[in-house]
Amino acid sequence: MKRWFWVLDAAVVISFAIIGAADHGFTIDVAWVMRVSLPFLIALALGIAALRVWKNPLLILNGILLALITLAVGMLLRHYVWDDGTAQVFVIVTGAYFVAVMVGWRVIGLGVRRFRTRS
Repeated sequence: MKRWFWVLDAAVVISFAIIGAADHGFTIDVAWVMRVSLPFLIALALGIAALRVWKNPLLILNGILLALITLAVGMLLRHYVWDDGTAQVFVIVTGAYFVAVMVGWRVIGLGVRRFRTRS
């Protein structure tokens, strides 16, 4: 788990772009998904490095802080570097999704770890 946690967090970001594209009726292709995902993937990498998440990837606080860093830095990159929209509703929905899923998979991981140690 310690080596692969980042794949799950990256999947959260990419799945958000795919769900958004489908919800808004956009054609889902790799280029479009990467254009939407890239500022958040960069922010995620910065958050992982800043928090040193690899030391304890299942820590709930890591999930919360990583989601908030990914949201804040990703929105700044999206606005100032990508020159894309950051409407208030988009920020709220993105933040809710990131927190729910980045924390959610950690809660499930902790439950699995607890179940395995009891068995």
